[in-house]
Amino acid sequence: MSASSASSIPDDAWEQFQRESEGPARLRAPKEPSARARIVAERLRRADEEAARQGLGRRRRAEPDAWRAWASRDRVHKPRSRTWGLVWVVVAVGVALVVMNPGRALSWLS
Repeated sequence: MSASSASSIPDDAWEQFQRESEGPARLRAPKEPSARARIVAERLRRADEEAARQGLGRRRRAEPDAWRAWASRDRVHKPRSRTWGLVWVVVAVGVALVVMNPGRALSWLS
């Protein structure tokens, strides 16, 4: 008896089974870090060990380079003045009055 005659499952069904069963297993498999990530992790680990040997405790991480930083970090945010807040409150009250009684609120126009 040969190996091909001993199998009762057709080849196409077997291939479909392999594809379907491999998909979820591939999704659950742990991701291997890239070589660059491993090098950086090793460098950070060595720097932490060196800082611990020198008694500095956990070293402080440096800020990212400018090309990696968020644009909002570069700008200085000015505090908003209270005048604009008051203007928006007056506008909101005016809109509310027009919505509640448009005839009376707009009677001064004619």
